Amino acid sequence: MLKRSGKFPIRYVIYLVAVVYLFCDLYWLKGPLYRRVEYQQGASAREQREIKEGRWVARVNTHPITRQQLDLATSIYLYRRGEKPEEMSEAAVRITRRAVMQHLVNDALVLQYARAENFEPDPKAVAKRLAAFKNQFENEDAMKRRLADQLMSEEELGDLIHQHVTQQLWVEKRISPAVQVDDAEARKWYEDNKSDEESVGFSVPDVIRARHIFISTIEEDNEARKTLIDEIYRKLTVEKLDFADLAKAHSEDERTKNSGGDLGWFSQRRMPEDFMKQVLSLKQEVASQAFRTTLGWHIVEVTDKKKSRDLAFDELKPEIVAWLKNKKRKGLVQVFMLKLRKASNIEIYPENF
Repeated sequence: MLKRSGKFPIRYVIYLVAVVYLFCDLYWLKGPLYRRVEYQQGASAREQREIKEGRWVARVNTHPITRQQLDLATSIYLYRRGEKPEEMSEAAVRITRRAVMQHLVNDALVLQYARAENFEPDPKAVAKRLAAFKNQFENEDAMKRRLADQLMSEEELGDLIHQHVTQQLWVEKRISPAVQVDDAEARKWYEDNKSDEESVGFSVPDVIRARHIFISTIEEDNEARKTLIDEIYRKLTVEKLDFADLAKAHSEDERTKNSGGDLGWFSQRRMPEDFMKQVLSLKQEVASQAFRTTLGWHIVEVTDKKKSRDLAFDELKPEIVAWLKNKKRKGLVQVFMLKLRKASNIEIYPENF
């Protein structure tokens, strides 16, 4: 038979010391553990108060999203769409806020993961985005008025743009390996779609290059306008004056007069129907007689023509690759965000919207 040892097992001593330490820390000495528990209880009480009083609309892991953030994001969203909440129904505003809320949750998730990896965007990318924002406005005062309407300072604007660039570039870094499109994939898409009757962009239509001399009848429409265009036509055909010189001297098309009236290359779809009806019947390098459209009087000379043709794969390849990458990117971002959301603790408080 085995004899029972008379020694007291050392693990029991360790357990006893641990229990005594916990008891003393929590109930007597009020040490670090006690303070941590007390802080967490206090923090939990504060969080519940923020939620109950309507100041939090969501919590993403440990990060709150406030009603103020939702208000600002909704205001910016509606401004970009040219809408005003006071002109919308209550239901439409509520639906909009719910949609914006989901964007805020995704933004918070991405920012949390990016910061956990100590990811920092290229400062040049941030500066470029900030410059693009400022260029939307006529001047700096107009931008400051807009920020004031949004209750946002320039410093807050800089922080917001930095966050947006961080989120965008971090997601791009994660999904970019799967977004690549090789030649074989692009060529297959070209071959599969070029003969589709509903596809557009695989050929270029008939195009014409022409120049014109234009006399407007929008603000003034009288016999003097007709007399002026007839006199220009006489100088062109009888006196044999140069078309470009006459356009520069008399044409009222400010965009083309200084380039000899040159309209550049255009297809039938690009020009008004009453203008094209006359131009399509013209012989090349023969000036037309003066004719009238809804805009005014014209003298037109067709300088060149190109027949429609199919576009080769190499001509379309950059556009095809860009389109396929963008299509892949959208799908991958959706899948990636679903994975982040499933791996996170997200609480929404719709009663506070």
